[in-house]
Amino acid sequence: MTHSSSWMARPLATAFLALALGATSLSPVAVADAGPSPIALRSVTAQPAVPGVNADIRLLHHTMLGVGGQPVPATTLLLTPKGAPPVGGWPIVAWEHGTTTPGQKTCAPSQTAELDGGLTRDGFKSDYAWQIGQFVDADYAVVAPDLEGLGPDATTPYPYYSLSSLARSLIAGVVTARASEPRLSDRWAVVGHSDGGHGVLGVEALAREATGLAFVGTVASAPYVAIEAHAARFGADGRAASSQAAAQQRLMMQQFQGALMATGLKAAQPSFDEASIMGSDLAATLQHFRSLCSVAAIGVIGEAVKAKGSAFQGLNADWANQPQMHAFLAANDPAVAPGFVLRQPVLIVQGNADPFVLEALQTPFADKLKADGAPLTYKVYDGADHFSIIRLANADVLDFLHQQFAR
Repeated sequence: MTHSSSWMARPLATAFLALALGATSLSPVAVADAGPSPIALRSVTAQPAVPGVNADIRLLHHTMLGVGGQPVPATTLLLTPKGAPPVGGWPIVAWEHGTTTPGQKTCAPSQTAELDGGLTRDGFKSDYAWQIGQFVDADYAVVAPDLEGLGPDATTPYPYYSLSSLARSLIAGVVTARASEPRLSDRWAVVGHSDGGHGVLGVEALAREATGLAFVGTVASAPYVAIEAHAARFGADGRAASSQAAAQQRLMMQQFQGALMATGLKAAQPSFDEASIMGSDLAATLQHFRSLCSVAAIGVIGEAVKAKGSAFQGLNADWANQPQMHAFLAANDPAVAPGFVLRQPVLIVQGNADPFVLEALQTPFADKLKADGAPLTYKVYDGADHFSIIRLANADVLDFLHQQFAR
């Protein structure tokens, strides 16, 4: 593995570079809120060891540019291998988690033992800590943000599905990690799962905000894209289901898409009226829905659907065409964002048994990226579901990262 500079030759003061970073506007996702990005490290606290992760772990307290255009408090985990770094410093894997909650700030990696915001605790074995351990064992430093609006310091709502917020959470984490730890390399890649897989797809457009650092590539595992198409597919599958239980499960998944998008849009635009895209039954769940971690939040919608059955008043048929929602999806869903492109190397891994992010919709998205010139490697894993993809794709992910950091 080769590196472009030596940490020992870089003055410590340089690590505290650019509390106000110059922004760029490279794609539609960056246009609305691009501008100076005030990122400042505030303090660092030690974190307890995580079983299976052989790393020194610290929690970085810092600021980042929020969706409202102002600095907001944020927290990011920094995990560094034990022992001395390689020449050039530890390369950085900036890792982004999936949907741990629609809006409860305690459902964050730094606040849970498995680094997954409660997914494993609540019944979805995420393997997030295992994956982070694999990166550490490969001699990478891992930067893992709680995300804007999540974690112990959060004071603003979680802007769920905001592509620029997800990207800037990673960028701010990487910049402040280097401010706190001079033994890090200036080369970094991003890895994300599910909504984190969606989020890392937005980093390339904003990567220059991490001034002086070299962004080398993206790994997206089951990225959560094509939202309107997913909702439509779940609805159609529910209508065609042969059993009531299967029909209710698919209806719940359809409503879950809209509830998440309404939550994200409301956080970014408080004037948005949820009633403009949904009926009273789904609207009545939203306050409780937003206060829970993901597994319980799914359960709230599932119980509401079960109680009403086919009479459930949920998403309007044209919900995604409501003007504010249409603009929100066009700005944040790479599958429909006008002009969305990727020019740096990218790996997308997807399971064909994933019940949440469907391979039948992921493959057309990957095909579109390739047709638009993306240097994309796309791999589908037989029998992999939404979480088992992490272990099944691990060797390919590590090989991809090795190749990018060796360039």
